Amino acid sequence: MIAMDVKQNITEVLEQDLQRIDSLKREIFFQDKKETSTLIATFLEYVFNKQGKNLRPKLALLTSKVVGKTNRSTYLSAILIDILHEATLLHDDVVDAAELRRGATSANVVFGNKATVLMGDYLLSKMIEVCTKQQEFKLLEIISTTLVSLSKGELIQLNATKENEFSVDQLTKIAALKTGSLLKASCLAGAYSAGLKEEEEQVWNDFAEYLGIAYQIKDDIIDYVENGKERFKDIKEGKVNIPMALALENSDKNNSEHILTLIKDKENFDANINEIELFLENNYGLQKAEELQEMYLQKSISELKKLSGSEDLIGFTVMIGKRKY
Repeated sequence: MIAMDVKQNITEVLEQDLQRIDSLKREIFFQDKKETSTLIATFLEYVFNKQGKNLRPKLALLTSKVVGKTNRSTYLSAILIDILHEATLLHDDVVDAAELRRGATSANVVFGNKATVLMGDYLLSKMIEVCTKQQEFKLLEIISTTLVSLSKGELIQLNATKENEFSVDQLTKIAALKTGSLLKASCLAGAYSAGLKEEEEQVWNDFAEYLGIAYQIKDDIIDYVENGKERFKDIKEGKVNIPMALALENSDKNNSEHILTLIKDKENFDANINEIELFLENNYGLQKAEELQEMYLQKSISELKKLSGSEDLIGFTVMIGKRKY
């Protein structure tokens, strides 16, 4: 009941802001239809019409409300950080040869790999253009830093998969670089748009990093849960996520090496998944992941409690930490 009240409250608080964001987004990306090709227009509609959680725009908005007031710069920040996220998803789906995204057919299946990669590049380039034309140089700095962190996280993850290095510490660092950096960008962009001073930045950095790790752990937990979406996505791709890493660290070396071999054997996923899932259960992977996720969630909330006027943001943080999908 509390979670529902929080959700309704946040929706009411942000409703008008989200409507303004949607209008400004279409103004920016569809302002000159003569220069927008049919493929780009179709791709943009596909990206904009996807039913996401609006997590990053909401974080930017709520953060700005803690610091000051929302304004056009806040809306631009919310739009461009979300576009950055969408661009990375387009590239990820090509790299991972994904077939589904948020329960729907992924862009690489609909449009093909080449068009999807190029559209991701287009979105990234468009962000730089918008920042420059709008003279949003702090936002451009935040986006640039985030792109470096995302790329670094992807490369570390790629090498970890290649070398079979799956420690929990390493996976949480990757989560901080990838999921955490995008959430950090949302928070910092929203805060600076409302007048944040550089000397006040550390709390937002720490809050977003802890939240990013907690969010990724929850995503990894959900990967094993029956909720109407694709289960075992990471295992199907031969990846070890945080719950599985915790189970591997809790088991003896021989069993862990055997399970790693099964996970890497993607062609025989159907034959191996029952044994892999039983291993996860017997070694308390999900239980340990839930405990770790709660620890990082509480650390993120502790940072917010240092700030006055952060009640709505705390409520939102609790809500996304407890989500079921």
